[in-house]
Amino acid sequence: MKRRTRKSAVVFVTVLLLAAVLVAGACAPKAPAKEKVLKVGYLYDLTGPVSASIGKNGLPQLLAPYRNATETGLLGDVRIDVLWEDYAFNVDRAVAAYKKMKDGGAVAIRPLTTLAAEAIQPLSTRDKIPLVGNSTTDKLVDTTQWHYTVSPSYTQMFTTILKWVKDNWKDSSRRPRVAQIGWDAPLGRGHIAASEEYAKRLGIDVGPWEFIPLVPLDTTPNLLRIKDAKADFVVLQFGNAVSADQVLRDAKKLGIRDSFTWIAGFQVSHWEQLHPTTVTEVIDGIYGINEAVYPEEADSPGVKYIAGLLSKYVASEADTKMPYFGTVTNLMYSADQVVLESLKRANSKVGYQKVDGTSVKEAIEGIKGLDPSGLRPAVTFGADRRQGVAQMRILKMDFKAKTWRPATGWLDSASTYGTKGEVVLK
Repeated sequence: MKRRTRKSAVVFVTVLLLAAVLVAGACAPKAPAKEKVLKVGYLYDLTGPVSASIGKNGLPQLLAPYRNATETGLLGDVRIDVLWEDYAFNVDRAVAAYKKMKDGGAVAIRPLTTLAAEAIQPLSTRDKIPLVGNSTTDKLVDTTQWHYTVSPSYTQMFTTILKWVKDNWKDSSRRPRVAQIGWDAPLGRGHIAASEEYAKRLGIDVGPWEFIPLVPLDTTPNLLRIKDAKADFVVLQFGNAVSADQVLRDAKKLGIRDSFTWIAGFQVSHWEQLHPTTVTEVIDGIYGINEAVYPEEADSPGVKYIAGLLSKYVASEADTKMPYFGTVTNLMYSADQVVLESLKRANSKVGYQKVDGTSVKEAIEGIKGLDPSGLRPAVTFGADRRQGVAQMRILKMDFKAKTWRPATGWLDSASTYGTKGEVVLK
């Protein structure tokens, strides 16, 4: 009897312990679900020789669409993190930054300049991580590589300028001459061979090709050579207004400011720094290539979207206005719109767990006629198309009004590309 009682007691205690364990397990807080995060890399020029063209608030402005996409649930419960690095317009730093982004799990990367993009293009192709840039060289539209761009290339911009010169040249007694003064960088050099060939076709003399540092101190020797060549047009192949202002002020000192027609040969959406500390009235009246509308031009949904982002995510009201709004209109809305749209499509198609560089690349190539909300022509990619937009306009600077005014409508590029980035002249 005692043995049976003892056994019953043991069973009773065991049951109580099991019950306690079960109750404790039921009451214990559950481990939080693992947060869903997709990562995008951003190579940015916070410092270095071209940082003046970005502006002190450029970083929060460029990151704003990603913050907004997360907060508004673009990908449902998936957060978008931006792994940004300042590469200071330096190739070695660009490569080091890319490796950090790759190791950090980025499924797409945004190089802000072609210097960075060319440096990391072979790495991204090897590692199957797509790049989405806002400007391009001939090398970067090779369809065997993983770089995509929303913009016309330097070659397309320069050859389109040549076509515009030809169409507007009135002196039948001689050929026009187009010279260039530009940065000693891909922006200044990458288009020359194709441009020389196209100029021959059109009956235009080109040269001299002059190159200056990213931060020029004196461009007098370059300008004197251009003067001696009797140029009619001078293309300013720079990524910001600071270098152009230096060249034009030097030209004014030499008494040749009005001897040529000046044309900014690269996206003048980079040239909004029209305040006294950056540029002067010598910039008035020059022409320039452009590929997106300005806030002053149209009350478009895209302009409202960007204005809303700047108001929401940038430090003060003054920072949401020029000199940076036009650049943001071009760079932020166009290239970042492609990244966000491709993330959305990849996430929807394969599911969060399977989103990787390959699925994002496939999503980019599926973009056809993406509406940029009135800011520029529609964006289209494909397996054999790395360039989303190839149209541009020519504008004229009105310095008093602190803006550019259209001198042409939208122009189709004077050149296109083969599958490996080879230039095909029209």
